[in-house]
Amino acid sequence: MLPELILREEQEENYTLLAGLGFASVLFAFAVSGFLFPSQADLLVVIFAAIPLVYPLVSFFFDDEKSYAPHTPEALNYFSLFFGQVLAFLILGYFRPEFFAVQSQAAGISGNAVDPGFFLGLLLNNMTVFVSIAFVSFITGSAGAFILSWNASVLGVFLASLLLRLPRNVSAYLLGDGKTAPPLAYVPHATFEMSGFILAGISGTLMSAAFYRKHFDKKHWKDFGKLFVAGVLLILIGAFLEAT
Repeated sequence: MLPELILREEQEENYTLLAGLGFASVLFAFAVSGFLFPSQADLLVVIFAAIPLVYPLVSFFFDDEKSYAPHTPEALNYFSLFFGQVLAFLILGYFRPEFFAVQSQAAGISGNAVDPGFFLGLLLNNMTVFVSIAFVSFITGSAGAFILSWNASVLGVFLASLLLRLPRNVSAYLLGDGKTAPPLAYVPHATFEMSGFILAGISGTLMSAAFYRKHFDKKHWKDFGKLFVAGVLLILIGAFLEAT
């Protein structure tokens, strides 16, 4: 049911409801993985949350591959689902942090957070993720749904960890407490980085569709190249903001 609902709302460009469906996909995945496989819930919740996204994202992108830029609807669909999943993982990570050991380690919550001075290291790490998303999306035509859900889980759990460290009051949540930065401090660079990752998934999936249909004309691939370069620039800006 979820895949069909997501595809319908994509076609109607109902981004608010898409975010709600992304949120629902995580809650459903958490319930299933926690009930059936509690010892591997931190990884399986990502897989189960991504599965409902694959069909509607691929279907929508393959339909739109015939058209050209701008690809605003694809980007907004992708981002809406991502936003809903981040919000769900943030809430789950806040109330049930013990379920997300893998995400906590990946986000550096255990004390291995990235040193903001290492710009090149940040850029290399983010570009590796960017290229991986584009490559997986191109090979599998999955719109990077699994990597999207993984990134949503890491970001959501990381933001939840910040909230758990801060005193429980609105002022601390907005301004920090002098020792822990507020979640809002991470929004600028995370916005650029995640937008870059979204463009990686979109460009990879569109290239996959064009390759399948033997659309090798210069106009198509120039369009995809612009998306890819735009994603790289967003990753570069995000790394710069995070390092500074």
